[in-house]
Amino acid sequence: MAAVHYQPLNFLRLYDVPSKHSNTANWPGLQWFDALFTTWDENRTLHGSIGQFITVARRQGTTWYLRAMTDESARTLSLPLSFLGSGNWTATVYADGTPGTSAYQKPVVVSTPTVTSATVLSVAMAPSGGHAVVLMPS
Repeated sequence: MAAVHYQPLNFLRLYDVPSKHSNTANWPGLQWFDALFTTWDENRTLHGSIGQFITVARRQGTTWYLRAMTDESARTLSLPLSFLGSGNWTATVYADGTPGTSAYQKPVVVSTPTVTSATVLSVAMAPSGGHAVVLMPS
C-alpha cells in the first residue's frame, strides 16, 4: 500500500511494533520500506479495476517503484515494462509467498532478475496480496 497510496509516513511503522522487526533477516520485505521515497518525480497508474486490483509505478530519479495490489481474489497480471529507458535494469521483486493460516499472512519471496523495456513481468498475487518491484538501471 505504501507505493500505491500517496503516504509520506511509513505504513509499516504505523501498523506494527518496530521492535518486532529488529532482526531484519526474518523480514525480507523491510528492504522495500527502507528504499521507499516520500516524494516522487513521476507517477503512473498502469492498470486496474476499481475495488479489484491496481498497478502503480512511481519514479524518483532514475529508479522506478512498482506496486500491485489485489482484493480477496488471487490473480496474475501481465505488466509490460515499456516505460523503462533503454538498457538493462535490475529488478528487485518482492512477491507473495504461499499464504499461511490466514489470507493476510504471506511470506515475502525476493528475487533479482535483469529486465529491459521489452520485458513483461508476470505478477502473481495471493488473495488480499500484492507485488512490489524496485527497478534500477544496471
